[in-house]
Amino acid sequence: MSAFLVLTLSVLTGVIAYAALHNGVIGLQRPVHRPHLLFACLCVTITVYVSAKTGAYRAESATQLVAMRRLELSASTVFTGLLPWFVSAYLQLPARRPQVAMSIACAALLVANLWLPWGVAFTGVPDAVQIVLPWGEQVTDLRVHRASVWFVSGASLYYLVYGWCAWAALREYRAGRNRRSSLTLAACLLLLMLGMLYNHLVNLEWVPGVHLAEFTFIAMVVLLDFELARERRQSRDRVRGMLDHMPAAVHVKLQDGRYLMTNRVYDELFGLASGSAVGRSDADLFPAAQVEAARASDQRVLRNRETVRTEVRIGSDARGAPRIFASLLFPLLDRDGRPEAVCGILTDITDLRQNEREMYLLRRQVWHADRVARTAVLAASLAHELSQPLTAILSNAQAGLRFLAHDPPDIAELREILQDVVRDDKRASAVINGLRTMLRRQETEREQLDVGRCVQEVVDLMHSDFLERGVEVTQSMAPDCMVLGDKGQLQQVVLNLAMNANEAMVEQPRGSRSLHVSVAPDLGRRVRVAIRDSGPGIDADHVDHVFDHFYTTKAKGLGMGLAMCRSILEAHGGSLSVARNEGPGVTFHVLLPRAPQPVAS
Repeated sequence: MSAFLVLTLSVLTGVIAYAALHNGVIGLQRPVHRPHLLFACLCVTITVYVSAKTGAYRAESATQLVAMRRLELSASTVFTGLLPWFVSAYLQLPARRPQVAMSIACAALLVANLWLPWGVAFTGVPDAVQIVLPWGEQVTDLRVHRASVWFVSGASLYYLVYGWCAWAALREYRAGRNRRSSLTLAACLLLLMLGMLYNHLVNLEWVPGVHLAEFTFIAMVVLLDFELARERRQSRDRVRGMLDHMPAAVHVKLQDGRYLMTNRVYDELFGLASGSAVGRSDADLFPAAQVEAARASDQRVLRNRETVRTEVRIGSDARGAPRIFASLLFPLLDRDGRPEAVCGILTDITDLRQNEREMYLLRRQVWHADRVARTAVLAASLAHELSQPLTAILSNAQAGLRFLAHDPPDIAELREILQDVVRDDKRASAVINGLRTMLRRQETEREQLDVGRCVQEVVDLMHSDFLERGVEVTQSMAPDCMVLGDKGQLQQVVLNLAMNANEAMVEQPRGSRSLHVSVAPDLGRRVRVAIRDSGPGIDADHVDHVFDHFYTTKAKGLGMGLAMCRSILEAHGGSLSVARNEGPGVTFHVLLPRAPQPVAS
């Protein structure tokens, strides 16, 4: 006696079980693969369904037949309850109330099938009738002769669920979304409904033979598994195309150093044929020095599980200059958190670094131009400051000549005259050196500076300007306020703030123009320089904008002075702020970090 039907169903069970395992592994790997996980669950229910159907065909008693039939209908009910959720995930549809309602109805049918003494398929003890199939195989008859109300309701529910899913797929097809996937799913569901209809015709003895719905199940599994595999290939191709068009070189290496993937930019950067690096290691592609450096970086990423950011130089551009790349290496972890590969991204930042260098040079040119413009305003004051020591030197020199004409000459008087000449010469030299420092453009190394002395030199340089404008200057300079910085740039800041204050008080009546400059230690190992004027002040609406580029309240101002002052101070690790006085005017506060104290040996 042949066992062809049972053998065929056993083979189908194995195929469906493999599809369940395959898609289940994919679904558990990534949350985005939810359709695979749901499809794996459907395959599990189909596996149980076909196995129960096979057992029912081989049942030797009514009790075995009822048990297998109960298991078969339980599996098909769970399948029906899961199907709307798979369709939603597969077609990327939002969950709606009909899906919830259908799942609740399937759950009620499942409870009834497990609770009723004969399940939902029978109203009493069935007859375990043996029938002979056309090819000679003998099986137990599974036809339902006395269907219960539950069985009829369950069959209606199956048709309702499968019909709704097919309608949803066809609606997506007509809307032009996921057309191939929607059409494949709709075809599978219509085929499934035809298989169920044939089973019912067999139950009614309108057609001879056995149930065939399980064969429609396997057709559905094969078609959907093929479609899901095609979509996975398309997804990989899309990711590959995206990586190939990224403006960065991307590669993935396994723990043993073999390349798992390289994109087009990476291959072009190192002169490799497309995909030729896959399966090979750095030792097969690059010089020994480069291999050792890459291996050390990869081991660091794998060992510490950290992201490593560096800058590397690879090749040269059209001008012969080295190309600069930002290198990013990070580990790829498995589900248990263990590193299994290293991913690297190289981004060409040559133009960015060149632009930053050009912007830096341009900014220094603007600072230099501003210093020159500011110093030009001081030309008259400078002439006055120099005329005083030069006149004193001339007068002392003439007096010395007269004393030399005496016989004998007065040596003590001549010594005092020469000391006055030296003092006046040093004063003139200090004025000239201060001006030269502010006009200096070349790069300078930062040095330890006494802020009070630097500020004092600026105040002395503007002495004549203050006298001309009738500004009363008061000072409070604390000693030993040392900072690390560029003397010319810091004096440029003080000069800019002092000149702004001087110009702001022009409208004030003489006698009420005052400027107070103070240097003192501040909390947190900082030095504070405060410049307080008695001008008209700044409107509350404008206080937050005075440091913006190109913002000015002057008729002929450019709005760059305060912005550059803040940039200079921030480059020194300091800050610049402004506060309105309780009385007239404003106070600008300069904060600078104090220089570290030398360690005693």
